[in-house]
Amino acid sequence: MKFEFKSLSVYEEDVMPNYTADGKLNYVVREFEDMAQAIKYVTDHHGFMTTDDGSRAFEVRNIQLVK
Repeated sequence: MKFEFKSLSVYEEDVMPNYTADGKLNYVVREFEDMAQAIKYVTDHHGFMTTDDGSRAFEVRNIQLVK
């Protein structure tokens, strides 16, 4: 199963679109067997996720199943 990890919650994305100045929001898509494993991964990494290229790390605020 694929999960999307975001640095903003859905509410923040809708309310603060100008805050990011149309910049790229931090998110990563990774595969895990289920939501529990995705949450455990984030917990084991102190609540952070790194981008695929390793150039950024961000605090995960939202995990969503990608269909």
